[in-house]
Amino acid sequence: VTIQAQILELMKDLTRKLGVAMIIITHNLGVVARYADRVNVMYAGRIIESGTAEQIYHNPKHPYTLALLQSVPRFDHTRGEKLKPVGGQPPDLTKLDEGCSFRPRCAFATAQCTQAKPPLETIEEGHISACWEKGNVRLEETAA
Repeated sequence: VTIQAQILELMKDLTRKLGVAMIIITHNLGVVARYADRVNVMYAGRIIESGTAEQIYHNPKHPYTLALLQSVPRFDHTRGEKLKPVGGQPPDLTKLDEGCSFRPRCAFATAQCTQAKPPLETIEEGHISACWEKGNVRLEETAA
């Protein structure tokens, strides 16, 4: 057991005992899967998807969330299978335009994505996403 896991277990116990919340800011999706009840996915300083951990991991509705999940190594994949990195480069945060910040890296991008940032909209109770193409974003085989 790592020191990180021991500390996170201690923090989880404290949140239960004290009846408080714990906010974890991380890129470690394993930590998120194990310790988070709710998840906010951010890109370029903006929340682009929010939901329960189950909603985010099993029904992602933003292409960045999907790309993150597909980039994680999985135990059920065959040995030697290549990871799918998130393509492209993150945006220059000093030069953001009015369009979706993820569009240059997005396989689902359309002309609408260049014109305006999509608002956060409800997918189902407790699950929101900011993507014009959220209806087309589907998890195929990826699971965390």
